[in-house]
Amino acid sequence: MEYRVEDLAEAAGISVELLRSYQSRGLLPPPRHEGRVALYGARHLDRLRLIRELKDRGYSLKMVAASLSEERPPDELIESREELLTHRDVAERTGVHPAVLRSLEGSGVLRPRRFDGELRYTDADVRAVRMLLTLLGYGLPLEEFLDVAKVQIEANDRVAAAAVNLFLHNVREPLLAGELGQRAEAERLVAALRLMLHGATAMVGYHFQRAVLNAVQEELERTGTKAERAALRRELRRRGLEAVAPL
Repeated sequence: MEYRVEDLAEAAGISVELLRSYQSRGLLPPPRHEGRVALYGARHLDRLRLIRELKDRGYSLKMVAASLSEERPPDELIESREELLTHRDVAERTGVHPAVLRSLEGSGVLRPRRFDGELRYTDADVRAVRMLLTLLGYGLPLEEFLDVAKVQIEANDRVAAAAVNLFLHNVREPLLAGELGQRAEAERLVAALRLMLHGATAMVGYHFQRAVLNAVQEELERTGTKAERAALRRELRRRGLEAVAPL
């Protein structure tokens, strides 16, 4: 199937102007031309959906462009280039008081990583704090939000522990029992871990989005205004997510 630029933008849920902006940045491969008409295909639509997914996850267009040009996941690129930050660095980059950051750490919302025996932060922590500030900017009370986050964090910890056990038993043990050398075994182990992380993250995000959107839709069907239902319908179309029932 081929698309004109207007049709491709509509299918991707973006404006023609934004599509052309991506194209000017080299984020899209060139279209096929028939005379003066540019025609786009499924790979262009897949690329636009990937760009939208990465942006929704908080990545900048610069990081998205680097990921696409090097054909490597953004998480992998960030890890290979990431700058190790101190607690003060995170506070300065987010504008959040250090005491509030300590509170977020204590609640488990913010989790530093251990490097060479010391706890350090990366740009992922900065993005997480900024995303939290965005949520609070819509009027969510911090204390009640942390109560909800605690439930989600505890559930994530249980799922992560179970996933690690499955990974060690079904991936690492067979690799160790094989005839690979230590280096080849280690490389395959890390490659499998990377795939598991990306797959599990995608599944968690998928189910959370569906749960939230379906719950909001059901509520708006009962109590929402016509304008609210129409706005939600546009959002569902933009995300490419079908509704549980007609709005």
